[in-house]
Amino acid sequence: MRYPALFLICLAALCAPVASAGAKTIVKEYDRVFTTYPYSDPDPVPAMSRYYPYFRYDGFTNKSIQKKWKVVELSNDYLQVLILPEIGGKVWAAIDKTTGKPFIYFNHVVKFRDVSMRGPWSSGGMEANYGIMGHTPNCFSPVDYLARRNHDGSASCIVGTLDLLTRTTWRLEINLPAGQACFATRSFWYNASGPSSRITPG
Repeated sequence: MRYPALFLICLAALCAPVASAGAKTIVKEYDRVFTTYPYSDPDPVPAMSRYYPYFRYDGFTNKSIQKKWKVVELSNDYLQVLILPEIGGKVWAAIDKTTGKPFIYFNHVVKFRDVSMRGPWSSGGMEANYGIMGHTPNCFSPVDYLARRNHDGSASCIVGTLDLLTRTTWRLEINLPAGQACFATRSFWYNASGPSSRITPG
């Protein structure tokens, strides 16, 4: 059975009038150094538990390093949205360019601690949650992503992965329109394991 889920979330209170014709959103990819408290010590054997076939990471540190992380930036005249596809595809920050202040918590330190089902999690930003509980199994690890310009002048970053617990695929589009002080997300969650996708013996 298929369960597509489509959600549109727009920060309407922050929306501004559409700017002059021809306004476009810029999309960039680059590496940015963050002070990082990494995780380590993966258990190579998946535990036969509700988290199978995933394993946990149990090593954490109080010593920081300077680490480069991939950033996808969506930017227009009003907003700057930073997405980190190597940390679960989080919207790491959203900044009001008219004031220079973030309106989604911008953590300048990536500090992994034992919070999620597989261990590592870092505070800050806005994350996607799919599966059996909050903090998806991929909330700290790289996910697939695509950054693109759209025909309407907006730009999008689409993040997602295969959730092995539920054998479902999720995708999240983060879209920044041109000339507006708001961004939207659209979510698609697909379950391919239902009767419509099974081969019936005959």
